[in-house]
Amino acid sequence: MLAYTKSGTGTPIVFIHGFLSGGRSFDAIVDDLAATHTVIVVDLPGIGKSEMEQKEYSIVDYAKEINNVLLYEEIEEAVWVGHSMGGYIALAAADEKIAQVKQLILLFSSDLADAKEAIEKRENQKRQLEKDGVAPFVDSLIENFFPEGTPTEPIDFMREVAKDATIEGMVQQLSAMQGRKERSEYIEKATIPLTIIEGTNDKIVPPIETDGPNVQRVKVSTGHFGMAEKPDLVIDAIRMVLEK
Repeated sequence: MLAYTKSGTGTPIVFIHGFLSGGRSFDAIVDDLAATHTVIVVDLPGIGKSEMEQKEYSIVDYAKEINNVLLYEEIEEAVWVGHSMGGYIALAAADEKIAQVKQLILLFSSDLADAKEAIEKRENQKRQLEKDGVAPFVDSLIENFFPEGTPTEPIDFMREVAKDATIEGMVQQLSAMQGRKERSEYIEKATIPLTIIEGTNDKIVPPIETDGPNVQRVKVSTGHFGMAEKPDLVIDAIRMVLEK
């Protein structure tokens, strides 16, 4: 089973990290939310304290692994908050009815599948990881996830978080993203509350385009790792939609 942390009491929320990240990426926002909610934060396989229990994982596999944690905790229904790739996982969980998703919050994420160019880019990243290792790979990319002028502290924090990973875990994440389904139709027709939290300085993922009747959009003045860059803004955005 995945490694995870649990804190607080109240309506359960599960946080799912993205690529070049780990459960600790939410450290700056968890304590505040745990004051009113039960907060579960997972490490995906091969990342942080979670081991690789199988050779290959898809986005759907990750969703099933997270649901196993919730079942173990006897949590029948939860709010799913997915950052970047974690959003792809949360969407899969809701769309394919893998778990009972009470509310969906997509944090700096996308509903699209990988285009041909992105698939090729990820292949190159796999080769780079296998050739150079995790630390050089992280060092070559991490600053691109932050806006120009970001203080060094959040960048260095996410650098440390991202390096707490195995090559195999990161390569499998890249493969899972390459094979993921587009979920735009689900967003359009979603019957549960769905929130898109979008960074106005996020250069990693394009804005999600939707007119879905149950979709709310919240913009925050951050880059892709807003929860580390400006955690107060992300806390406020999440609380605003949780309390409606």
